[in-house]
Amino acid sequence: MNLKKTAYLTLLAAAVSGLVACDDFLDVDPSKSTQKTIETAEQLDALLGSYSRFYSEYNHTALACDDFGLTTDIHDYQNGGMSPSNLEYILWSDQGTGTSRLLWDGEYSKIYYANLVLAYIDEVSGDAETKANLKAEAHFLRAYSMFQLAVAYTLYYDGNNGSELGLPLKQTISFEEGIARASLTDTWSFIDNDLQQALKITTPLVKQGKRRVWRGTTAAVHAFAARYYLYRGDLDNAKAQVEAVLAEYNTLKDFNTSMSYSANDDEYEINASTNKEVVTVKYPYTKLQFYGTNGYPELFEWEDLLFARTCSYASWWYIPSEDLLATYEADVPGGDPMNDLRYEYFIVEDFSLRYCQTDPAFRYPAYCQFYFDNLISGPTVAEMLLIKAEVQARQGDWQGAMQTLVPLRKARIKAEAYTELTASSQADALQKILRERRRELAFVSRWYDMKRLNANDDPADDITVTREFYPYTTSSVLDGEPAKTSTPAPPPPPDIACGANASIDTVLVLSGETKEADLAGSAVQPTFVLGSVADYLSILQE
Repeated sequence: MNLKKTAYLTLLAAAVSGLVACDDFLDVDPSKSTQKTIETAEQLDALLGSYSRFYSEYNHTALACDDFGLTTDIHDYQNGGMSPSNLEYILWSDQGTGTSRLLWDGEYSKIYYANLVLAYIDEVSGDAETKANLKAEAHFLRAYSMFQLAVAYTLYYDGNNGSELGLPLKQTISFEEGIARASLTDTWSFIDNDLQQALKITTPLVKQGKRRVWRGTTAAVHAFAARYYLYRGDLDNAKAQVEAVLAEYNTLKDFNTSMSYSANDDEYEINASTNKEVVTVKYPYTKLQFYGTNGYPELFEWEDLLFARTCSYASWWYIPSEDLLATYEADVPGGDPMNDLRYEYFIVEDFSLRYCQTDPAFRYPAYCQFYFDNLISGPTVAEMLLIKAEVQARQGDWQGAMQTLVPLRKARIKAEAYTELTASSQADALQKILRERRRELAFVSRWYDMKRLNANDDPADDITVTREFYPYTTSSVLDGEPAKTSTPAPPPPPDIACGANASIDTVLVLSGETKEADLAGSAVQPTFVLGSVADYLSILQE
C-alpha cells in the first residue's frame, strides 16, 4: 500500500506527565526543602545550557521507517527477542502493546523547561539583549520539540485535514493547563509562531572561537527552519534558511581524514561445535561515547554539527534493511559500498553476534555512530546541502543541484575512488539526491521523509513499504505461525471509528481523499462503502 497522504504511525501517547510546577514559584522563599528562587537571567541561561537535559531524543520512528530491517531470520537466531512494544512501531500496529513514552515524555519535559524560561524571563534581572536571546532560544527549543512530536504522532498536515487531531499545546508551567489534543491546524500554527519568535536569536554559532552546538544559535534556528519548511513543502523558505546557515558556517567533516576505528574491538568465538572461528567486530572511534569515560567531546567537535541532538530508541540495535544497504552500492565506482566511507565506518559487520546465536553463528550488520544506539539527529551542514540540492532539483536547476552535492560527496567518498555525480534529467537528479539523503541521514530522517514525500504532488518519489513478520500478542511473538504482511495504514475516518465504537451502522462515501483500497489496512471498517450520497437512497429503500 502506498503511503500517499495516508502515512500514519499509531503510537501510544499517554497524558502529559511530569510537567508540573506551582504558579507562585517565585513567591516561595528558599529553604532546605525548596528549590532556589529564579532571580536572574544568568540562572535561566544556566538552565538552557544544561546539555544533559536536552541532547537525547528517544525516537521510535527509527523502527517504523524502511531503513529498519527486522526479519524473521533475525528473530529466529536472536537471544532475547524483540519486545512486543517495539513491534508495535515496527509493524505499524494498533494492538495496544506499545508502552514506550520516552519520546513523548522527553520532548514535553524539554517544552516544560522552555516554558519555565518564558514564564520568568520578564521578571528576572539582566541586560535586554541577553534576555531577548534567552526568550528566543526558549521558543526555538519548544518549536523543535513540538515539531519532533508532530512528525512522530500526527498525520501529515496538508492544509485540508486541519480538523484532525494534533498535539496538546503546553504553553505554561501550570499543572492546571489542559492536555487535550489540539487540531492539526492549531498545532502547526503553534509551531510556526514559535519558529518566528526563535528566528529573532542573534547569538552566533561560533562565540569566542568555539562552536556552541549545545545551544540555540543563529545557525541552529535557521537550520531547524530549513528542515521545517522542507517538511511543509515550502521550498523557497527552505532554501532561504539554508543559505542563511551556509553564509555563517559551512564546514564539513571530511571522513577521509577524520574518521577511524575504535581502539576497542569486540571478539566473538563462533561455530564452536563445527568450525570454530574468532571474529573481530570493529566500530567507529566513537564507540565509547556517552557511556564511556570521555563524555561528549566527539559529538561537540563533529564539524558538520549545527545543533547537538542524538536519536536513540534505548533498546537492542539498529538493523539496516537490505533496501538501505543496497543504496550504498549505488552512485560509487564499481558499485563497491566500501568506497562510501559512511558504509565503511557506520555499517558494523557482524554486529549481530552481540545479540544473536554464535553456535551456529548468525552474522548480520548494524548501523552504529556514537556508542551502540545513538545517532546524530540534530541538523548538520550535510543536511543543509541536501536540502538545497533537493530544492534546486525540484525547482528545475537539477544541474546546479548536482554541483551542490560535490563538497558533501568529496567528504564522504574515498578520495581515490571519488567521481563526480551526474544526472541525465530532473527525475534522475532527484532520485540520486534522495538516495544521498538516505545514506547521510539513515534512520533519523527517514520517517520524516516517508511522510512528506508521500504527501507531495510528485508520484515519482512515493515510498511503498511492507514487512513480513510473525504475528504477536502483548506478551510474545507467535513464531510458530506463518509470517504475515504488514503495511502502514491510515486511521479510519473519525466518524466511522466513533460509529463502530458505539455499535452503530456507518456509511463511508468515497467522494473525498479516502479510496476503497485505503480501507484494507484499517482495523475499523464501515458498514457500507458507497460511491456517492445518492447511492444511500437504495440502502434506505432496502
